[in-house]
Amino acid sequence: MLAQCGLAGGPQVAFPSEGPATPSGVGAILWASEPASCTPHSPGSGRWAISVAALSRADRGRIVGTRWLAGRARIALTAVGASSGRLTVATTSAAPAPADTEGALLQGAAAGASHWPSMPIRSEIAPALARAYLGDVAIAAVVPGPAIAVRLERSFRSGFGPARLVPIGAGPVTALTATMDYRSDVLVAWQQGGAVYARMLRVSGRSDPTQRIGASAPGPQIQAVVSDNGHGMIAWSSTVIRGRSAARTRIYLDLSAAGVRFGHPLQLASFADPQQVGRRPGSLALVRLSTENVMLAWTVAEHGHYVVRAAPAVFAASRPNERLSDPHSQAILSDLAPGPAGEAIALWSTMPRAADGTLASNRAQLWAARTAIRPPAHVVLRRPKMIAAAGPNVAATVAVDPANDQAVAAWLTLATPERVEYAVGGGVAGYRPRPPSPAAARPGGGVHWLRITIAAAGVACAMLLLAATGRRRRARAA
Repeated sequence: MLAQCGLAGGPQVAFPSEGPATPSGVGAILWASEPASCTPHSPGSGRWAISVAALSRADRGRIVGTRWLAGRARIALTAVGASSGRLTVATTSAAPAPADTEGALLQGAAAGASHWPSMPIRSEIAPALARAYLGDVAIAAVVPGPAIAVRLERSFRSGFGPARLVPIGAGPVTALTATMDYRSDVLVAWQQGGAVYARMLRVSGRSDPTQRIGASAPGPQIQAVVSDNGHGMIAWSSTVIRGRSAARTRIYLDLSAAGVRFGHPLQLASFADPQQVGRRPGSLALVRLSTENVMLAWTVAEHGHYVVRAAPAVFAASRPNERLSDPHSQAILSDLAPGPAGEAIALWSTMPRAADGTLASNRAQLWAARTAIRPPAHVVLRRPKMIAAAGPNVAATVAVDPANDQAVAAWLTLATPERVEYAVGGGVAGYRPRPPSPAAARPGGGVHWLRITIAAAGVACAMLLLAATGRRRRARAA
């Protein structure tokens, strides 16, 4: 257990790195709370803060700092690991609030959380954070215009660049996500006006046209991945509610052609969804592994039970997929996180049905399993392990430490008082991280070692080409 007092929502786990297996600093578990309510006989001050528990080499958590925030509104947060030992955190209002709600974008090392610089951000819904291969970070927010504002921080810089605006139509945006490729080109996807839309923003400054991907009800779960070969994929779950208890969820996947040009989406599943799990955060996940394969995991109803399935994304609609959870339980995917050894850690909750037919969330168990993709197109997994006994466990999330390949899962327990709890899973035996290159640039300027290598290779190729051209000219003259 890390904390118990006035908590605003579920925790986040993040590790800074400069590559899947190149740690660059200390990871942390972060959560939003009202710290003053933790002291004896104190009703709390009404002020909210971000608490940070740094993770040791053995991934044991220790609270190292609190970053107080302006205002007294309950907040929700999302976090990713950046480069140079930094964590990036975006906050927004956790309660229903007027449009154009002000939040904050904070960044820094775990040990200095109380002094993290903060930049205000305004967004009509929770902003989306994305992390690229080398630690580049992008944030997307819905702003007046209407538009989606995207800011990018390169791994060799110490701050975010100016906002690039994606004009959108009138009407509320009910879901928003962003993802990046190795070059830090950003793919933004959102739901608005009964459909999912997407747009590519190139780091060169070029902006592709907006594409309509497919139909969707409000409030879907949207996941996206874009690769360095000019292809992308978008998955979403659309839950249509007709009447008080009649709901149906459809899950779609769209694989793009070259140039990230999307065509007709494929329907992966369609099922009666009385518990509306298709709208639950984490119930659908799409992640790129360190091997460059992409894994898709989703929650689906089969024979009266919710189960969790996974597949290589490119074959999800054409080949058999793997069931991760017990077919006799009621399982809902909570998170899917890639690791440095080619694996992904799947995290899900199971709960029995209550007397009224609903799922008894106060008796939720948490389960985790290490998965991987094996040729030609099979998902393999180790035996799942229960990491939290039955209880009011919600908002579970997981990340993998690139320093030791250990998985860290954290969740919120809705007891009295509420608690932040976590568990640590062992990594692959013999795993060794890659040490950061001494030539790697620090924030404030410079070029990353990998970009230097690529540039040097380009110069060498050009010199060889010029030499060959000179030899051909001399031969023709002779």
